[in-house]
Amino acid sequence: MVTARLVGAAAALVALLTGCSSGPPPAVTTTSALQAGFSVTPYVDVSASNPPITAMSDAGAGNDVALAFGLATGGACTPSWGGTRAVDDPPLVAQLAEVRGRGGRITAATGGATGAYLENTCGSAADLATAYGRLLDATGATRLDVDIETDVPVDRVAEALHTIQAARGVDVSLTLQVEGADDGIDERGLETARAVADAGVRFEVNPLVMNFSYDGPWLQAMSDAIGAVRAQLGTISPTPGLAATIMIGRTDTGAVTTLDDARGLAARLPGLGVQDVRLWSLGRDNGGCPGAPDARPDCSGVDQQPFAFTRLLRDAASAPTSPNGRTGS
Repeated sequence: MVTARLVGAAAALVALLTGCSSGPPPAVTTTSALQAGFSVTPYVDVSASNPPITAMSDAGAGNDVALAFGLATGGACTPSWGGTRAVDDPPLVAQLAEVRGRGGRITAATGGATGAYLENTCGSAADLATAYGRLLDATGATRLDVDIETDVPVDRVAEALHTIQAARGVDVSLTLQVEGADDGIDERGLETARAVADAGVRFEVNPLVMNFSYDGPWLQAMSDAIGAVRAQLGTISPTPGLAATIMIGRTDTGAVTTLDDARGLAARLPGLGVQDVRLWSLGRDNGGCPGAPDARPDCSGVDQQPFAFTRLLRDAASAPTSPNGRTGS
């Protein structure tokens, strides 16, 4: 069992990891998460030159963000954003300090669709846990998200997550790919989730509810996919929590998540058991390229106001929840 190997490693690293946690103080939980039972966390590509974190906050669209993605630097077990931007880059740190001061929660995310994973580059669970700690320290993050879209050494990841959570009490999520609306997450993702649960980690599974083929209304496809993942999680003990990530606007496979789709999904989230809805991505949450035929990293492809998706979902999250699981009066 993975758990049996973890106790010694966790004990050995607790002092190291807690001792280097000299970053900013933990953030305050947002009001929306307390009111509606789910939070809203847009991913932001912080390898971009000017990620719009404080712009979102200044617009009143919220303060929580997930920083994407911590990767290995130059083939070494040293984290950086996108493999190129320093984790403690001063302009980024200044933006994060501002939103934390407004009550925001920061999530540090590793992995993603491309690049050299820390999970593969770091040669041991202890080294990987230390790399995770560096991301948390540099940003003041209180949550760690591991986005797995390639093969990784599952036991190493599970042990590292157990170690970092034992040392810091950090919230953990696994972001995993969805095969289809009726299929849920793929077998690689299920294997990883089971190993992390066996290691004694408290975590959420965050399925990527995007980029799969579907013939029919996209709102129903997203809802069905979340339902399929929820059923899969019932086979894991202890059962993880459930999050969900949607791709706003035009997706890579041609489907379009409209504002109406986002509104409809928000009404269904409580009934589906989703605790945290995430968006890909904050840099796309604008109407700078309406009607674009392909997905772009800098705009959604739909006609919208800046931060319209983030604002819509946060407003839904803060609305009263009725007994039937729908938000609103």
